[in-house]
Amino acid sequence: MNWKKWISIAAAVCLAVTAVPMRAVAQEELVQEKMLEELKEEQQEELKEEKEEPKEEKEEKEELKEEKEEKEELQEQSDEKTEPQEKSKEEPPEGISLLMEEENSTAVSENETADFEGEGTAANPYKIQNVEDLKKLAEKVNGDETANSGVTYEGKHFQLTANIDLKNEEWTPIGTIVYTGEFGRSEERYFKGTFDGDGHQIANLTITGRNEYVGLFGYVRNATIQNCNVAGEVSGYNAVGGIVGAVDGETNNILNCSFQGNVTGNVYVGGIVGQVQNQCEVSSCYAIGTVHGGNDKVGGIAGEGRGAIKNCYALADVSAGGKFVGGIAGDASSVTIENCYYSGEVSARGSAGGIVGNVWRGTIQNCVSLAESVTGSNTNRIVGNIYNLTLTNNYAWSDPALSADDDAGLNGANFTYTNGTLSKQFSEIFKNDSAWDFTDNGLPILKNVGGVQFSELPKCMTGVGFDGFGIKTNPYLIEDVEDLKLLAEKVNSGETYTNKYFKQTANIDLENEPNWTPIGGTVIEHPSTWEISVFKGNYDGDGYKITNLTTTEDSNHVGLFGKVEDATIQNCNITGNVNGYNYVGGIVGGVGVKTKILNCSFQGSVMGESDCVGGIVGETSAECEVSGCFARGKVEGLQKVGGIAGKGVGTIKNCYALADVTARDRIAGGIAGGTYNLTIENCYYGGDVLAKNYAGGIAGVMDSTSGSSTTIKNCVSLAESVTAGINSVNRIAGGVRDNINLINNHSYNRTKLVIDSKPAYPTGGAGNDVIGADVYISNGRVMKDVQKGEVFAWTGFDKAIWYIPTEAGKLPSLQKGTYPDLPNLPSVDLTIDKTPQHFTTRNIGNGFVVKVTSEGTLNESIEFTKEYRLHDTTDAWKSAVPNTAGTYDVKITRAADGDINPFACEIPEGLVLTKKRSSSSGAATQTYTAQFDTNGGSAVDKVKTDKNGKIERPADPTKEGYIFVGWYSDSKLTKPFDFSAELTANSTLYAKWKENNEIILTIGSRKISVFGREIKNDVAPKIVNDRTMLPIRIVAESLGGTVTWNGELQRVTIQKGADVILITIGADTAYVNGTAVKLDAAAFVENGRTYLPLRFISETLGAQVAWNEAEKTVTITK
Repeated sequence: MNWKKWISIAAAVCLAVTAVPMRAVAQEELVQEKMLEELKEEQQEELKEEKEEPKEEKEEKEELKEEKEEKEELQEQSDEKTEPQEKSKEEPPEGISLLMEEENSTAVSENETADFEGEGTAANPYKIQNVEDLKKLAEKVNGDETANSGVTYEGKHFQLTANIDLKNEEWTPIGTIVYTGEFGRSEERYFKGTFDGDGHQIANLTITGRNEYVGLFGYVRNATIQNCNVAGEVSGYNAVGGIVGAVDGETNNILNCSFQGNVTGNVYVGGIVGQVQNQCEVSSCYAIGTVHGGNDKVGGIAGEGRGAIKNCYALADVSAGGKFVGGIAGDASSVTIENCYYSGEVSARGSAGGIVGNVWRGTIQNCVSLAESVTGSNTNRIVGNIYNLTLTNNYAWSDPALSADDDAGLNGANFTYTNGTLSKQFSEIFKNDSAWDFTDNGLPILKNVGGVQFSELPKCMTGVGFDGFGIKTNPYLIEDVEDLKLLAEKVNSGETYTNKYFKQTANIDLENEPNWTPIGGTVIEHPSTWEISVFKGNYDGDGYKITNLTTTEDSNHVGLFGKVEDATIQNCNITGNVNGYNYVGGIVGGVGVKTKILNCSFQGSVMGESDCVGGIVGETSAECEVSGCFARGKVEGLQKVGGIAGKGVGTIKNCYALADVTARDRIAGGIAGGTYNLTIENCYYGGDVLAKNYAGGIAGVMDSTSGSSTTIKNCVSLAESVTAGINSVNRIAGGVRDNINLINNHSYNRTKLVIDSKPAYPTGGAGNDVIGADVYISNGRVMKDVQKGEVFAWTGFDKAIWYIPTEAGKLPSLQKGTYPDLPNLPSVDLTIDKTPQHFTTRNIGNGFVVKVTSEGTLNESIEFTKEYRLHDTTDAWKSAVPNTAGTYDVKITRAADGDINPFACEIPEGLVLTKKRSSSSGAATQTYTAQFDTNGGSAVDKVKTDKNGKIERPADPTKEGYIFVGWYSDSKLTKPFDFSAELTANSTLYAKWKENNEIILTIGSRKISVFGREIKNDVAPKIVNDRTMLPIRIVAESLGGTVTWNGELQRVTIQKGADVILITIGADTAYVNGTAVKLDAAAFVENGRTYLPLRFISETLGAQVAWNEAEKTVTITK
């Protein structure tokens, strides 16, 4: 009990009696009444804390009866003294009032006028223009620990002039109670003015801790709060609300406000307002999210309501550890609740209702509960417990397991949804009311309230829909394939989900969806026009995977998402094969303005028949950002093709692509094909880029509009080759036009630049902007200077975002602990055999082929061939190059400039090589290249034919969860490739996989292969009495079961779906779904691990077991 509080109240009584004897009695009775109410509440709290078990329903009803009788008696006394009490409560004794007025009036006026722009009048209100202004208002109202230091702003007007982002910083509510002086006298610091949010949004409100009077506003009296839209997380102790914690006084209004988020407290907890101590009208407000109280009086709109609640709704799960919990109000006294509806789940230990938990005097009319469930010891569909309440024309959804309406009207009449049609009562209540926008067979929304409102009926009624409420703190949940398909169906029917939030909660396999319909991008036809469906919400994959994404139709806007605008797509990891026509991307096909694609990955192939094809996104638009993304595999289209984006506008940063990029016509780039008013920053690329015209290791073409610019900054190209059929190839940017910037870029010094099958020479030489500064490959590392041993530092790559590898053969990663492999590029530290030798070359005119070796990352010699061209500007040099059959000695007298790679290793002067034509005709053996499409597996380098026209079989690729079957010569995987046969043309071989559903264990080894992934367990399987025994958790959980251990009973419980297996240590009998099964070996515990018979557990969980005697392995097939 707070004795300081009682001392301060008693002191106030004495002061009032001494100063104004004529009003002493009235003042004393008022204080006594307040003391009585608060004392009773604190005693109830103390009794509640002392009891470990909740009260039975009978005890609760007796307590309610006593409380009602006390309230009636106090109300009768209060009715007799209403006028003097009100005057006494609002005003201090007259003598004190005069003194205070005289002392403080000048100072208050100065404080009010000096702090904000405006005059504080209705016509010219004080302006809240930013976060600092809002904080200042809280500071002025709350004051400090000095008595009377707060400013109430009574009669003053404030107006919010812009959206405000509080950035999840801890917020101090506007208005509070302060304990001052030596004895801790409580002093209310009310806000008493008018605050008009003017429809603007206050985002990311965050309040933590266990304080009282918590919300955007903590404590107000005779105030008006209107047109405020707030989103965030609010947590406190008592009197906690999304908009206002507590309201005092006779003339309060909370109008046209919304809160979206979670509100948590103890007692008096509401989505809009926590506690109404006297009178307040709450009108045209809504709350979406969750509201939870540890104790009593918790409601979707108001924890405690007095006065009026009308034209409000709550879409929220409302719960409490105690009693008086309701969808609209928890506890209500002398209240009118009308034209309100609720949807969600209500739960309590005590009284609970779909609209109100407990009501003492008042009226509930024209309200509808769509509660999925109402649970507690005393529950009804409309109101849990009542005293002297009038209920009129209320309805409740008929499915919850609650009784139908009774004479008291506690459950409301049945409200139904049948064959897609709502009961007519819903429209009768809401359709013709000026406060509501009503849609047939949907939820009504408020006309004059901002924020993000929802019109979809709840899933519990329709049988379709998403769990969750679609807000940032309580998003719609994408739990399986059906949810993902439903999202596509809804969007392609015209629902944009503007500003709604979705969150994926599990891995999703689209294997059984051979032709995925993208989310957005389809044509919606209207009687006289048409439109493209578009997703405008927020989708968070939460790091989960979507596998086997496949699209096969040649349509526009193709990807997981077809068309998005003003959206955020983040944390999505996708594998598959995407095929389309225009605007094709692994994640998104086409992107409208102000969209973000963050922390996403695509692995596989993206193919487009025409324009704008990208590994992540086909095309972006103004003010778009692609960040933290990577693509691996191959990307191919007609024109504007890129490893990340086919056509880029806005920003691409902190991304990488390890993919072959091909434009069958023009404009291909390792990161982006066409760039227009785009910034590419902190990105890298590895692979081969090919186009007929305009090809670059980072961008195909850089262009911009007047007044804007395109920039490539801090990027690295490790392209093995950049090839064009006509012109414009470079190591960074293929073609550059107006207003472009190239800053601090680097590129691999041996990138092959080819035009029309001939060597191309970069414009300007090393260090030129379109080329970038040289980096080298040596001993599996990217180097800045090989001779000095200086490793490339990846300057500009933010270490808070990128993980820079320390081991050889790896590249920077966006995922901790998983680093991409460095492509198998020729190394700088080449050695050349200085012994003259004969070899065969293709007839390339004035040139020859040199065979060199490079140390690989595994310290083994990897042979490759390299073409060097001899050229000079003089006719003498050209005539010296033989063009007829025969054997010739060619002396290299300078470095190999003019090489197909002009920045390759230097050939020492004086080295003599011998050239031998293969025949008198000068014809040479044709060399062909095989490239490998791993269909989502690890990358495999290209292989060239040997002197016999054959290719060497590469090491098998790997793919998590799959077993490699072999290489096939057709994409449909029907023709196995024969490596013993000659390759007669440049070809692509395709990897075939089968799902790895095997768990392989070796006796005595802690290494276990689980579906292709090696796991090192802490103990090994063993053979005991000719029976294989192993620690069971690893196998049972891999097969989809759960394992629990009961140490007291020495019992293991394994559950998979509806199947339950019970095994007791030392016993030779197990129980499967209650049936006794004899074991051939008893379970035992060793080194803290439980060993069970392998075959029994595996087969009981639906798996097959095979034993390999020679290798001492057990294979479990799921």
